[in-house]
Amino acid sequence: MIGRRRAPGDRGASQAPLPGQARDAEQQARLGRQMAARGKLAQAIERFERAARLDPRVASTCRDLARAYGAAGRLEQAVAAFRRALALDPGVADCWLPLAALLDGLGRYGEAKPAYAEGLRLDPAQWWAGERLGALAQRDGELAEAETRFRAAAAAARGAGSPRAAMLDVYADLAAGLTAAAETRLAEVLAQDPANAEAQIALGRLLAETGRSVEAEARLEAGVALDPRRVEAWGLLADMRTFAEADRPKLVAMEAGLRQPGLRPVEGMAMHFALGKALDDLGDYAAAWAHFDAANRIIRGAQSRFDPDRLAVETTQRIAETPPGFLDREPPLGVEDETPILIVGMPRSGTTLVEQILSSHPGVAAGGELRFWGGQGDCGVRAFGPSARPDAARRIARDYLALLRSISPDATRVTDKMPFNFAFLGLIRQLFPRATIVHCRRSPADTCLSLYTTHFASAFAFASDLNHLAAYYRQYERLMAHWRAVLPAERFIEVDYEALVADPATETHRLVAACGLAWDDACLSPHLNRRPIATASRWQANRPIYKTSVGRWRRYEPWLGELRTLEAADQGQPV
Repeated sequence: MIGRRRAPGDRGASQAPLPGQARDAEQQARLGRQMAARGKLAQAIERFERAARLDPRVASTCRDLARAYGAAGRLEQAVAAFRRALALDPGVADCWLPLAALLDGLGRYGEAKPAYAEGLRLDPAQWWAGERLGALAQRDGELAEAETRFRAAAAAARGAGSPRAAMLDVYADLAAGLTAAAETRLAEVLAQDPANAEAQIALGRLLAETGRSVEAEARLEAGVALDPRRVEAWGLLADMRTFAEADRPKLVAMEAGLRQPGLRPVEGMAMHFALGKALDDLGDYAAAWAHFDAANRIIRGAQSRFDPDRLAVETTQRIAETPPGFLDREPPLGVEDETPILIVGMPRSGTTLVEQILSSHPGVAAGGELRFWGGQGDCGVRAFGPSARPDAARRIARDYLALLRSISPDATRVTDKMPFNFAFLGLIRQLFPRATIVHCRRSPADTCLSLYTTHFASAFAFASDLNHLAAYYRQYERLMAHWRAVLPAERFIEVDYEALVADPATETHRLVAACGLAWDDACLSPHLNRRPIATASRWQANRPIYKTSVGRWRRYEPWLGELRTLEAADQGQPV
């Protein structure tokens, strides 16, 4: 097409410019840098865009355009421009690292990690990138990697004379599970600098995760008093406490936090969740829903799209691979070991409470959410058909047992509370015929509402859209109905959350007996179980069993859409 102006990044845009265009492009880029230095971002962007059209071969122009886009809040365009710059010259650390920071702030953590790693490789002096890699690894449950990254960043920061090294040592200890050492380090940091808001908040989080909620709240309150911009502390406080009318001034401070300049999307998301929780406590459900909805809109903008049609196909395939009688194969694939207790179900269905109850037993160790059987949340098909070799199967079983034994060499049973293991129960039952499977069930609307209104460290692709939530739940129900029909009833236990909180004693006795354990009274006081909990349910787990979450969906009924249909179907009502 004659006269068509190519946008930066178009195919063919790397052709050599016409005579004089390279000179004009350089002049436009120079004017753009002058405009940017004076804070005139719109004019700077216009100049850089013009320069990139005139000569699309210049990486520095794309980099400067990316920086201007970022400063103007046009974040997705900034990401695209940094990628164009790196396509032209991939060896520039000051493109990789700002790109990583942008992706990090947008919640696109899977893309941010390799960008940080490449930038750090090119410029090892940028130890802050190693710190972020440690934080992202810890978020993803890669604790050994997190410790390694934090220790390396601490050494580099110490070599550069940065006081930041002390906090990096704390985070390395926490990643290694050395909570006592981390607490000692934090006390030393605060003895030298009582106004260190980050240290106050880190100590508050540590105290909360080890069940010392009163001390934790005091530290978190001190942290936000020192620095009200600390979004993560507001989120922790909102999760830990029940807001009352006297706390209204805190909501004003939180609202102000949403308006602070330079707030990253992930920070805005966290603050919206915190405000939603606080307003829920106060009974202002319309205002709470507005914040929950705003938080999920930010997640939807950052997450890859969930494909309900693909999930339906994968569920059909999994059901077809495990017909009635699929366990009756010769030679058998399993190992005769009853160590595993697999606690499965939808997230927010009571899985953490069940693990707290069982791990209160002296013979049971808690493994938490182990990422062994197939990843988190994708429900991808992992075929294990009739051609599987017994030696390969037993190797997988040995690897899993080694993981459980690394958690506790001496426990009679070890729990694995990865909810999404419900997708792999056919394979698990083949390999461990004596394992116990505990399926946690809860009201569909309460389950899905809790998913929609909870701030998870790692957001689920299906959980930020009500229609997608309903679609995912239907496939979960379909697959669990299949397992109920084809798996042997012994060692397959179903626990209804509503029944458990209504009559904890009866249901706990039934659960403990079904796991083949002798009774222990400690199982009736799961809130006294002081093991560290890393999931979103950690705050509820440290409280005595309560009933107030049953039927919570009714408060939000006007906004639930398709979730009301799920609940009606579960109750056997017309839909």
